[in-house]
Amino acid sequence: MSDWLKLSPASLALLLIGLVVGFPLGYVTSTALSPQSTSAPQAGQAREYQIGFTLPLSGELSSIGKIWEKVVYLALDDLNNEVKAYGFNVTFKPVILDDGTQDDKALANVQSFAQMGIKVVIGPAASSQVKAVKSFADANHIVIISPSSTAPTLAIPNDFIFRTVGSDAKQAKALATLAYTQGARTVVVFHRNDEYGNAFADFFTRYFSQFNNTKVYDLPYQAGLSDYTSEVNALASKVQSTGADSVVLIAFDTDAANILAHAAGNSVLSSVRWFLSEGPHGAQELLSPTIGQFAQKARLLGTRPLFVHNPLYDEFAKKLKEKYGVEPTVFCDTLYDAVQLAGWAILRAGKYDGDAIRAALVEVAKHYYGPSGWTMFDENGDKAFQDYGVWAIVKTDQGYQFMDVGMVQGDSVIFTTTPYR
Repeated sequence: MSDWLKLSPASLALLLIGLVVGFPLGYVTSTALSPQSTSAPQAGQAREYQIGFTLPLSGELSSIGKIWEKVVYLALDDLNNEVKAYGFNVTFKPVILDDGTQDDKALANVQSFAQMGIKVVIGPAASSQVKAVKSFADANHIVIISPSSTAPTLAIPNDFIFRTVGSDAKQAKALATLAYTQGARTVVVFHRNDEYGNAFADFFTRYFSQFNNTKVYDLPYQAGLSDYTSEVNALASKVQSTGADSVVLIAFDTDAANILAHAAGNSVLSSVRWFLSEGPHGAQELLSPTIGQFAQKARLLGTRPLFVHNPLYDEFAKKLKEKYGVEPTVFCDTLYDAVQLAGWAILRAGKYDGDAIRAALVEVAKHYYGPSGWTMFDENGDKAFQDYGVWAIVKTDQGYQFMDVGMVQGDSVIFTTTPYR
């Protein structure tokens, strides 16, 4: 065994952090942005680069989108301070547009960025939105980095789409493992009828069906409704007719809040277990007394992408809380890392060009370790290594709160705390 492999996990983590902190100067300046590079900003020569952001500041993901906007400003402050510390006279400026969690608005935003000459765009959030912008981004060589799109159908090699999170092919397995180990055997998968929900449901069914003595029933619902009373009634009928013992909900924040609020008043749906995807995590609507009490009764648990036991995540969460007074929600860490990767890729590319930045992004990601862990991409431009945490809604002295309570490792679930007693 080599000396590297003999290191304890704690020592290895510290070593990795040291490598990352030392990465940008040694790695970037030794390549495209060496002092001899004619494309590099010279001493005293100021340069400003714009990065586009298409964020869900309204619509179905607005609850977490408004927190993401704060993450963007935190990440850019850190990035600008870091590049200046390494001697670059460079400033990165955000251009933030609201896409309303809508496909057509996301495309319109990316088209607007193209007219501005912007070659790197972070977002959009939803997989259906990423699908909507893909053809335009590929044709115009605009690098798209989504921190939250997870649909396996978008795992496509050699395009301009990158995702700083693993695909739901992996998370579906984690959620299936969680549900099964918690006693679920007959499940109704209640999911958004869109790119994200359909793909997640398909993969969940595939993995859950591999366990012994299991049954899965599929029930899609139309997304984007103002109220889900009829859909929840249909869910209750499905649960009752199939004898299901559990519901798996694949949703975003506003639809999940409405669905759970209605389920709380339904005796059939209040008598079964509930398991959720990452979509609603962090939405303040889920912390109402009605949903909080329902979560306790249903022993609600969910999965979310999370690099467990990462001190950089803890530092990031602390800074976000101190500066903006908010706790990080799902994908805040992957958004933060997307900003860092974008900035360093622009510097490494040596010119503000989509093809050069795309190539540089792959190389930069091999050497960057941030709040979301290692960021290197697989052959499809998705995060190659992804862990999954288990979350719950717990009652505290300050009211109901989201809490990470465990992790999924292979075919096992390890709880670090008992969420419901």
